[in-house]
Amino acid sequence: MLYILVQPLLDVVTGWQVKLMPHFGLTIGVVIRAIVLVLIVFFIYLAARQRANWFDHLVPWYLGLLFLLVLVNLLISKLTKPNFSLFTEIAGSFKSVHYLLILLGMYYAFVNLTSEQIKRAIPAVIYWAQMMINVVMLIAAVTKTAFLTYPQGKLGQSGWFNAGNELGAILAITFPLVLLYAIQRSRQKGNYWAWLGVILGINSVIMVGTKSCFYGMLIALMAALVYEVVMLFLHTKPKNRKANALSTCLLVLLLGGVFAVYPQSPVHNNSAIQNRIIRENQKNKKKILKEKKRQKHMDHYEKFLLQNKELSNPLVAKLLSGRTNYFRLNSEQYAKAPLSQKLFGMGYGGNYLKVPRTVEMDWVDFFFQFGLLGFVITIVPLIGLILYLLYQFCRHFLQTKIQDNLLYFVSFGLGIFMSILSGHVLNAPGVSLYFGLVGAYLIFLLQDKPRGQRQLNTETISFV
Repeated sequence: MLYILVQPLLDVVTGWQVKLMPHFGLTIGVVIRAIVLVLIVFFIYLAARQRANWFDHLVPWYLGLLFLLVLVNLLISKLTKPNFSLFTEIAGSFKSVHYLLILLGMYYAFVNLTSEQIKRAIPAVIYWAQMMINVVMLIAAVTKTAFLTYPQGKLGQSGWFNAGNELGAILAITFPLVLLYAIQRSRQKGNYWAWLGVILGINSVIMVGTKSCFYGMLIALMAALVYEVVMLFLHTKPKNRKANALSTCLLVLLLGGVFAVYPQSPVHNNSAIQNRIIRENQKNKKKILKEKKRQKHMDHYEKFLLQNKELSNPLVAKLLSGRTNYFRLNSEQYAKAPLSQKLFGMGYGGNYLKVPRTVEMDWVDFFFQFGLLGFVITIVPLIGLILYLLYQFCRHFLQTKIQDNLLYFVSFGLGIFMSILSGHVLNAPGVSLYFGLVGAYLIFLLQDKPRGQRQLNTETISFV
């Protein structure tokens, strides 16, 4: 849990390092996370060997398969890519497998704890981790030293954090658990000061200016409001009903405040800018088609407009923000790639000549990076987890363990949808740490057994 609290500080140091030394590729964040990941792999191996069920017997084999995939992918990339950089490929592979190893590592860490310990610890750790992010955002804004979320045109700032999209994903995934912590503290101890973290979290989300982060926050607020209204009718104790009523009022006020400031927010301004660009591109594309200009006489912008499939559907264009163009580029490279790359991937960024180009849709990037077989190895376990959690959610929906942990499901669902549509979740270590933590907790929750059946040999693996 201490490692999670260190994450904001690690990201701040990385942000300034990238700002001051932009050409120095190896960041402190990558080095520390790589070292920790090696320790986590060792921990997973020891923990799995001490348990007796079929799943644990498969884990060491899966780790070996994952390691073999990375090696084969590197070898094929070395032999076939027109531009091969060993550091870039290793860093890309590390980022992509990070979420799987964090998910397994967190799960085995939870196995040695009671459900009550975990239920108390996770929201508190997430709350204070996001509070650190919020404080950094405020200090950066007040001192006017904040980095811009977008290089030009659009509005938004990311504090002292390097990547605005990754920061937005972190805020979206952790915000439901910040809400949960505030609700729990209000209900159990009457500590309404915890709502300060919610208010500061909303402020940070608005400052970042990314769509996925903002709409994720709205979904979390609405889910929390529904949860509190339901609890208001289920609780019979006056103390609990009073806490639920106050939390419900606070959530209504916060939602009203968000809608009130939306017209002046960076997200609204960015949407207006994007709409204007889409309309101009559609107008210019129609003009080109009307003139029936031959492609060989077109400039780069005109060729781009003709190849842009998003412009036929403004909603898709607004939702994907040009990602289909990078998808087209990578899919063309994949179609021309040899069989070895089709099966085991084109490596990070595809068969680029100058600069790696990713689609920024994690699932699609995994397919192009690791190929058909690699995609099965890296994504099918996640698909299995999604189906398992969905089945358990529907099956036990009326039970307390689902209702009390509804915001965990919201957090996990936001992570999945963002990984599919906007990326920067599964292949961003700073984000996948939180995503893996939530996923591991949900697995633990739905497999909860008496402590005596779950305990590991702590003398052997006490370093975690």
